Amino acid sequence: MSNKVSHKLSHTIQRGRTFYTNFRTNDSKKYVRLSLNTDSLKQAQVTMSKMAPYIPLVQSGAMSVDEFKGKLNGMRELTKQDLDTFLLRMLEADIFEAESLPVIGKIAKEMGKAIGDPAAAAVAAGEHAKAAQSWLYQGDEGSELLIKANFLHQNIDPSGLANEISAASTTLDMSKAKLYQAYQAFYDGDFTKYEQLVSSLKSKLPTVSTSKQCTSISDNVTVDTKDKTPPTIKLSETWKMYVADKGQKWRRSVAGENQRFYDVLFYVVGDIPVDSISKQHIREALRVAENLPTRTRKPYSSMSLTECIAYDVPEEDLISSEHVHKHLKIWRSLFKTYLVDHKDILNTSPTDGISYEVISNRGGHYSAGEMTRLKRALTDLPGTDWRRDYFLTLIYTGARRGEIADIRRKHIRKDEETGRHYIFIEGGKTDHAQRQIPIHQKLERELFKRITLLSDDGLVFGDLPDYTTITNGWVAIMDSLGIPTYDEFGLKRRIHSLRHTFISTAIVSVSNAALVQFVVGHSRTQGLGITSRYAHRPTLKELLSVVDCID
Repeated sequence: MSNKVSHKLSHTIQRGRTFYTNFRTNDSKKYVRLSLNTDSLKQAQVTMSKMAPYIPLVQSGAMSVDEFKGKLNGMRELTKQDLDTFLLRMLEADIFEAESLPVIGKIAKEMGKAIGDPAAAAVAAGEHAKAAQSWLYQGDEGSELLIKANFLHQNIDPSGLANEISAASTTLDMSKAKLYQAYQAFYDGDFTKYEQLVSSLKSKLPTVSTSKQCTSISDNVTVDTKDKTPPTIKLSETWKMYVADKGQKWRRSVAGENQRFYDVLFYVVGDIPVDSISKQHIREALRVAENLPTRTRKPYSSMSLTECIAYDVPEEDLISSEHVHKHLKIWRSLFKTYLVDHKDILNTSPTDGISYEVISNRGGHYSAGEMTRLKRALTDLPGTDWRRDYFLTLIYTGARRGEIADIRRKHIRKDEETGRHYIFIEGGKTDHAQRQIPIHQKLERELFKRITLLSDDGLVFGDLPDYTTITNGWVAIMDSLGIPTYDEFGLKRRIHSLRHTFISTAIVSVSNAALVQFVVGHSRTQGLGITSRYAHRPTLKELLSVVDCID
């Protein structure tokens, strides 16, 4: 059976004709591989675009594989309305049962099974009442499990409302205890107590109000009631209203940006009534936003939002935290400022209490001491660990991580003049990306080991996982060495900082800065003074000094 990776779809493989998810968790060598139940690439793309935001959560351990599987199979999240409706029906059933006790005798007689010993029935009911009471006293989870099982059976994920379910289960246990007490009082002939217990059960049901859509069952429960209040308008309609009222003062660039921010929210939420949009929806939309690329760059500028979400974006191409915060600002303006304060369409905003920390996304570099520790740690890794050769190659070439991931055996070549080998980068983000990078002598041995059995088109680093796992692998090494994410100037260090470090070291060490630009694939500018000297590409011999200065 064939098992080929779909190069058009991240985190996905194709076995035979069927598509599967395929990604590895951070703490395991095992892959999460679940069938997408389709042989259609288009359908697989649609499914994976919806699942893409959850993959980093599974990899980090924030979401279980079972939860991910549930979402993949169409499981939706439990809402407060779902829970309240379920609880209401359960309470109504208890009341109906209690109110039916006076006619049970007639029903039993018609069935030929008359109740011959009311006292025995009262004793049995008392035992049931004590059992229900013990559920409360001992914190029994039976009712809680019942509620969860009910929703799981409906393909509804209850995990997001754990506290609310716990409170609802307590309400159910109290109701059951009163129901059995009502049985006991009735068969004991204490009809006054029986009627009091029935009234107590009824008192926990909501009182219908024409002025409000929500009424209280108990201290723990709120239930939506059906009245003459018109349904709340949908998200798309409110956005049109918002743009019509507020968008007149927007510059064209601002209008386009705000529309993109709205598109992310709409992608996550869908066109649902705005009063059903929750804080969880907003948090999920923020998670999607923070994994988006900068869409002004290639190849993202020509990609749709769905394609960008499904794409495995390198960390250096992700939008800044400031840009993520801009998403939240426009959503807050829509819900809080417009729908709550201005239009009175909502009583509360789903953005209330939600914040997003803006931190510097400017890349820093590693100190000489930190680089020494990093190289030592990488060198000590076993040869079977993909991190060793891949990260060392990034350190000694200054190349972009995607460029190194794409090199094939045919790209490792020998220069006749110097006898040194080099990596030929075919192209990339800019016209200047096509270039020669001399191979540092500390890399030659391991790289040659990798290509010995490869075909010309074989990937030198064909064992690499996805971008997210690669990033997490680097973070794990930094953490093990006690190297902080931010340097003392507040600049963030990640894998791309290896390129920063290479460039900084080379510029200081090599007198001709233009040569550094040729090695790293930067555009040559007149600002560096001597760049204009080169109307041609320098020879490999001229480039050796840039790479060899890296210790």
